[in-house]
Amino acid sequence: MQESRVLVCVDGSKYSKSACEYGIFIAQSLALPLVLLNVIEHSHISKKVDLSGNIGLGSKDTLLNELSLEEAKESKAMIAKGRTVLQELSAYAVEKGVSKVHTLQRHGTLEETLEELANETRIAIIGLKGEDSQNEELSIGKHVETIIRMLNIPILLVNNDFQPINSILMAYDGSDFANKAIDVAAKNPILKTATRHIVNVNKEREISKRLLNEAKNIFEKSNIQVQTVSLQAEDSVKALLEYEETNNLDIIAMGAYSHNRLRSVIFGSFTSKMLQQSKKPLLLFR
Repeated sequence: MQESRVLVCVDGSKYSKSACEYGIFIAQSLALPLVLLNVIEHSHISKKVDLSGNIGLGSKDTLLNELSLEEAKESKAMIAKGRTVLQELSAYAVEKGVSKVHTLQRHGTLEETLEELANETRIAIIGLKGEDSQNEELSIGKHVETIIRMLNIPILLVNNDFQPINSILMAYDGSDFANKAIDVAAKNPILKTATRHIVNVNKEREISKRLLNEAKNIFEKSNIQVQTVSLQAEDSVKALLEYEETNNLDIIAMGAYSHNRLRSVIFGSFTSKMLQQSKKPLLLFR
């Protein structure tokens, strides 16, 4: 197995620089190499060639040739742009003092590439919206949910300008996914020096107290001190985000998504709501 690394996905979108800065921060904190990844996705749709109506044999050959040339030109431009992004951010990381910086450009889909690289990746850092989603009304990029469901490594989703991570809100409800997040965060912490606020939202105070004690005990076994907070509210997402804002915490950490896609589509999910509404980066565990 190769050396573990901090992997940052960059494509030139507005979150690429910020994602790189978070990658620099974490790579330096963990003393791990930083890898900047640019993925070229080939999903060419012609904007010039009219494919409607009947096409004769000769015309069809001409159109196919035009499409091929058009796609090749677009692909070449994407490769060049990606290399420029990688070069600029790599130079920036070196300037900031990262000792090991590598760049990687791959062809294919982002999901497949990340899955292939997962075994050597300590944490993946991704902008909440990539370049192909910049002009869409959705607050979440088209790849994000698929990536979260697919990968079993920590994922940091970046949605704002970089700021050092000195404090974490950890949302905890006693579920399997929340327990996974707590277990990983305690046994193999990514942000070792950050202050941790373990927050449970529950109308039943005694249940909330029991859950928080369980979480606190897990951290204490790893000699990590935490603060525990019980909130009584109907809307857990709203309560957590209000607590985060009031206490000016830097990121939110939580377990993410069940495997039940249909439930998420019909009813929405806690993870999706947090992704849509949070103004701070989210550290997700699957």
